[in-house]
Amino acid sequence: MTLFKQIMVAIMSFGLVIFIAVGILNFTTINNYISSQLSANARHTANSLGLAIKTAADLNDVSTIEAMVNSMFDSGYYSMIKLVDVDGRIVVENSQETMVEGVPDWFLKNIKLSAPIESSEIMDGWSKFGTLYIQSNTGIAYYELYTILKNVFYILTIISLIALSISYFGLKFIFIPLKKVQIQAEAILGNRFIIQDKIPFTVDIRRMVLAMNSMVSKVKDIFEQSAKTLSKYEDLLYKDDQTGLFNRRYFQNQFVDYLSSEEYSSGSVMMISCKELDNLKKGIGFEKWQSLVISIANVIRNNTQNMLCSRLNENDFIVVAPSIPPSRLLSTGENILFYIQDIFEKYCLDIDICFVNSAIVDYSHDAKLKNIMIIADMTILRAKESGNFKIKVYNEGSEILLGKEQYRELILSSIENNMFRFAGQRVVSNDKEIEHCELFLRLVDKNGIWQMASYFMPMVNELNFAAKIDLYVLNKVVSMLKDKTLPQGAISINLGKEVLTSTYYFSEIEAAFRQIKHNASNKIYIEIPNKDDLDIPILINLHQKLRDFGIGLGFDHFGFDTKSIDRLREISPDYVKITARDLIDFFGESSSEQKHSFDAMMRSKGITIVAISVENKLQMDKLQSLGISSMQGMFIEETKNIG
Repeated sequence: MTLFKQIMVAIMSFGLVIFIAVGILNFTTINNYISSQLSANARHTANSLGLAIKTAADLNDVSTIEAMVNSMFDSGYYSMIKLVDVDGRIVVENSQETMVEGVPDWFLKNIKLSAPIESSEIMDGWSKFGTLYIQSNTGIAYYELYTILKNVFYILTIISLIALSISYFGLKFIFIPLKKVQIQAEAILGNRFIIQDKIPFTVDIRRMVLAMNSMVSKVKDIFEQSAKTLSKYEDLLYKDDQTGLFNRRYFQNQFVDYLSSEEYSSGSVMMISCKELDNLKKGIGFEKWQSLVISIANVIRNNTQNMLCSRLNENDFIVVAPSIPPSRLLSTGENILFYIQDIFEKYCLDIDICFVNSAIVDYSHDAKLKNIMIIADMTILRAKESGNFKIKVYNEGSEILLGKEQYRELILSSIENNMFRFAGQRVVSNDKEIEHCELFLRLVDKNGIWQMASYFMPMVNELNFAAKIDLYVLNKVVSMLKDKTLPQGAISINLGKEVLTSTYYFSEIEAAFRQIKHNASNKIYIEIPNKDDLDIPILINLHQKLRDFGIGLGFDHFGFDTKSIDRLREISPDYVKITARDLIDFFGESSSEQKHSFDAMMRSKGITIVAISVENKLQMDKLQSLGISSMQGMFIEETKNIG
């Protein structure tokens, strides 16, 4: 029970005790008062009527006495008036049963009023004539007692309700800062940092809020300082100083990472070569040449959103477009060359001596970086033979053998016939809570061969079927959880940007999450590819939804770039997966400043680091020396098909 409820129960209990006590006190007082009034009224009436009979009537004239008694009895205030002579004979007697109107039966049964019989002696001279007995009517007393108690009950009830309302809203107002402290504490548990701007006036709560703010500020400062250090080092290690594009080192690491991934292991590479661009600085000056290079880099960056853009050297740029066939990249390359030509004209450069050409080469999961670069260089030479600002596609016809309609039919029929299957690869960790089996989607073709995602994902993206495939994956997981055909232990499911941003599939996704929660006996994680350009608010809503269903969150292929770090400022996933090559390349030694910064940032958010694409023992030993114990890769465990 919350503190607010406890205080309200205490107030209500105290109010109920006061209500009952005041009610009993009022009832006792009123009851005693009415009883005494009944006795006093009967006594006074007996004295006054007896005196009237003695002075105004002939004691031997019974009819006169009876008339006087009847006139008093007919008032209705008495239940009995009786005159008895000295010999005990009844001279006059009037009586009636008690009649009560306007009073419920339950009140009459539970409340007993007794009216005492009062008497007055009537003297005839110095001798006693008789005794007059009078008893008041309790019916009127019952009515008065009930009416008074009812009014008291109404007044007490109204006062109690007003007091409870004031207490409720007063406590609500006082508890507003405490509620914020609770939200702040829950945010800390979720590794989020919230600072309360409004400081309460209540001294005790004020101290609590200031203490919480101080603690959160310190943790947040640790994160911010670590993030700045990592971002600075990432720029130094992987960014080209002049253009802000990634450098050759980053391109090589990321391209190998693409080849080892599931979804991005096929696509296209576009090289853009500006012949002897570095020699132009002698003719136009360094500052103008630097501005020219930056303009060219901006053109490439702006036309290749969500692609990997790098500067290989002073003359060459390269773009990697995962899951995009060369035919789609061709128009992008033509636009880039057109804009570069326009830039050269603005700088008054002779385009006949400034050759700029481009080459597009497709790649697959079994490609070698060295071979790709050789083919790109050869294709650039062929493009130059066609003229300046020309682009050439290498082996264009081999990219996709099936047409769109054939691929559409293949994918839809595969979904309908349940030809998509799962393969799994385990994450091994000293932290048993983070160990899981990552599921990869496979397509079993007509020959029974299990094809990797790179076989069908490029065309899936081309046909805008990505959200449909991801929803199919969720429902397939639900079905396999019910049938208990998934590997034992925790599992992770990869979801892409399209399904997470889809309003069309929103209710179905939520229903799938609910079914997963209902049927899963172990932890389930949803993995988001860090390459997907998801907005922070979408990720925050997704994370909250996953927490509601008891599902974990992980970032796949996490990077050290600013965008990735910004995501961690708002969201605290259970783990991030980083390629072993990037971890070793970035940190170098366990004592490095960037390693300490990254560890501090991860600890402040409670995030586990999982090294992926671990290919050999040398990498594993190096990772262990860096303090990383959670690993995944072919050296750790091979990918296994799940029937």
